[in-house]
Amino acid sequence: MLADRIRTGLPIGLIGGAATAGALMGLGLRHRAATLPFELGGRSLLASWRIASPPDGVALVAGIVAHLVWMLLWGLCFSVAASRLRGTTLAAGALLFVLFLGALAATVVPGALGAVAFAALTSAQSAFFLLLLAGAFIAGVVLTRTDS
Repeated sequence: MLADRIRTGLPIGLIGGAATAGALMGLGLRHRAATLPFELGGRSLLASWRIASPPDGVALVAGIVAHLVWMLLWGLCFSVAASRLRGTTLAAGALLFVLFLGALAATVVPGALGAVAFAALTSAQSAFFLLLLAGAFIAGVVLTRTDS
């Protein structure tokens, strides 16, 4: 059972990570800062490991990996939470889950949404990312579901 949750949770997290990373880069392109949130996230992560001033490329890769790890974690958690949800209950469950993630990121764990935490987003853009993540989680569940 746990192996099934992991097997379905990883693709859900990958879809969520790809969707949010792509949207984050797309919004950043307008300001010529497409990779800046990932680089800042990588620098923050490396600084927490006492690695001062890494090269830009190293910080960027670390930020991308950190974003992906967060999304994989949330994909696994959503896989467990949504294992029996279908239809509108799946959509409602995804919305509640990402609202929980948004609250978690706003209060207890600021980096819980990966690189999104390092982007200067308006409230509307933050809501867009949460809705996008919910949609990605729903798509991931639908694509990985093997029973009918």
